[in-house]
Amino acid sequence: MPARRIALAALAVLLLALGVGIGAGTRWGGWSPAPALALDLEGGTQVILHASSLDGRPVGRDAMDQARQIMAQRINAMGVAETEISVQGGDNIVVSVPGQMDQQTSAALRQTAAMSFRPVLAQMAPEGSSDAGGAPSDSAPDPSQQQFSGPVAPNPQADPAAPAASDGGGGSGGLPYPAWSDQWITPEVERQALAADCTDPRSVQEAAAGTPATEPMVVCDAAGTAKFVLGPEVVAGSEIRSADIGAESSPTGQPTGAFAVNMRFQESAAQDFAQMTSALYNQQGVTQSFAIVLDDQVISAPFVQEPSPGGEASITGNFSQETAQTLADQISFGALPLQFEVQSEQQISATLGTDQLEKGLLAGLIGLALVVVYALVQYRVLGLVTTASLIVMAALAYGVITVMSNLPEFGYRLSLAGVTGLIVSIAFTADSFIVYFERVRDEIRDGRGIVSAVDRGWERARRTIVASDAVNLIAAGVLYALSTGGVRGFAFTLGLATILDLLVVVLFTHPLLRSLVETRFFGKGHPWSGLDPAQLDRDVPAYAGRGRVRTPQERGRRGRAEVPAESLAARKARLAAEQGETRPDDPTGGEEAR
Repeated sequence: MPARRIALAALAVLLLALGVGIGAGTRWGGWSPAPALALDLEGGTQVILHASSLDGRPVGRDAMDQARQIMAQRINAMGVAETEISVQGGDNIVVSVPGQMDQQTSAALRQTAAMSFRPVLAQMAPEGSSDAGGAPSDSAPDPSQQQFSGPVAPNPQADPAAPAASDGGGGSGGLPYPAWSDQWITPEVERQALAADCTDPRSVQEAAAGTPATEPMVVCDAAGTAKFVLGPEVVAGSEIRSADIGAESSPTGQPTGAFAVNMRFQESAAQDFAQMTSALYNQQGVTQSFAIVLDDQVISAPFVQEPSPGGEASITGNFSQETAQTLADQISFGALPLQFEVQSEQQISATLGTDQLEKGLLAGLIGLALVVVYALVQYRVLGLVTTASLIVMAALAYGVITVMSNLPEFGYRLSLAGVTGLIVSIAFTADSFIVYFERVRDEIRDGRGIVSAVDRGWERARRTIVASDAVNLIAAGVLYALSTGGVRGFAFTLGLATILDLLVVVLFTHPLLRSLVETRFFGKGHPWSGLDPAQLDRDVPAYAGRGRVRTPQERGRRGRAEVPAESLAARKARLAAEQGETRPDDPTGGEEAR
């Protein structure tokens, strides 16, 4: 089967898969047959949360900014897209969610950040591994993972038999045995651990919600790659005084190039944390690790390299600056001593509405119509290839955006800025077709046959199209990474349309034109085909490289142009005379004919 037929068949399968998928999802999966609209086009729900501190002190701006970020992280983790979260009036957070706010999202907004430090009693292999479904393992986490160390040398002066250690480190008084003892792994806890499915971290998180600080718990990490059985809480997240990043140093004091997360505890919790790390370091616990739990998920589970009796500690693990800052921010989020009260919850109308969407779509249709008219005037029937390619492009874009809108993993919503990105992409798509068609017409002007001109023109145009799309894709990627809100929506659709443009040109435009030139209408150069050598402008010079052009007579279009017969020596002499380089004593221009 020719390559062009394979390409067309692959495109047909892709379009069919999108159509069948959307149809099946609409009929049986509760999907919408159209893309979901963003807040500016559909409206949604607005919730105003009033923040207050647990200790009665004024709420600082930094704390409000951190609270806003953790709310954004929670909502984004649930796949709610195009949500707007802002701080208003110093102690209010305004959350605007597209469409109707579900109960899960509403509960996440009201939830106060809850972080705790608990010893790791067991770690189970994640689902899907060779050990999945086995009993909890009492082995320590892999040493290649994050590590913990205090600012002092090993073997601190701490009495393992001190009463504080026996009552759970002092942070959970009245416990029957230390928080890091294996006696907490009861048959009931084992059953919970075996039943927990970390491939669905949200379900495990919900099951762990509300676990008392004095009880063990089964949790997963946010990625669902590890399952932990944790002992009772030793230190609450509110006891964190600060968390920041710094350069990691080797034992000799030399910088390693990596970063460390530095934590400082309140005086009231420093001793509790020191007793836990001392016990784990001295192997008095089931493992040598403790876990930092935020919103019932483990964000870090380092093992103790050195105890920390001074209320300061560092976490290392080949962190980059970005990953270290992320962990430091998460620890700071969990330390927020804030609680939120819902002041109001109401439906809000679209900021732009369907009228603006209709006008935007109308503008796109007008632009599309103008491109089609230009293609038909300039390329005659060949312009229908451009029209068909634009239709395929629109079908692919609609299908991909609709699928992304219905899949909870993406939760994409189309904003007016995104519509603008799709409209702008029409020009980029038309550019690709024009570059290709003009390359083919140049080859025909040079005297090539039409079939050969299509193949040669595609080889020349392909490099230009790929380079152009690569530049557009890089620009869209940078804009997406550095922007937020509507600008990011524009960048996303622009990048998506650029990828689809390349896909359409490779899988549809070129294979279709290659098939058409095998017909008599296009292959014989019918006057209305757009590929007739006699209809191509003979007065348009062709680029010959190095700043030179060739006239139609020099190109000798398939014998149609009347080129005067002349010898090679005479031709060189004439060209030299035209350039003012002829010598009077050398009629051949100083060169010998060979």
